[in-house]
Amino acid sequence: MVSYFRYKLLLRKIAKHEEELEKRAPPNTREAHENGQVQDYVHESNNLNEWKRLVQTERYRKIADRLLVQMPSIEDGTMYEQVEWDNDPGQPRYLTDKGFRAIRDAIREEQKQRREAVGYWFGIVVGIIGALTGLVSAFKG
Repeated sequence: MVSYFRYKLLLRKIAKHEEELEKRAPPNTREAHENGQVQDYVHESNNLNEWKRLVQTERYRKIADRLLVQMPSIEDGTMYEQVEWDNDPGQPRYLTDKGFRAIRDAIREEQKQRREAVGYWFGIVVGIIGALTGLVSAFKG
């Protein structure tokens, strides 16, 4: 549960940074392009997007671990992209849109199967309780 709140807090923090970045967006003029303001803006925007993707990837990894669902292979270039930050020598990987779809579908399928198993046993238990209630009322009446 703590992990979920931490995840939401990080997403809110990233959204706040994105709003601040939008307020500082340079005008789309030749001068802004020539002096590098637009390039700096795009670079910072890309960094925020990568940060958001890393946070989301970590969240899905934790959910997949809890449900025993296998994450997509890190070797698959269509499922992951690599962070190109100069200040991060590890250059972690984050899921692409295709990777997010794959893991979301796998998680949903596992959750569906677990719900169906619970529903099966719930039906049996309710049936037994109903039968016992009927027997008790038949013997009393």
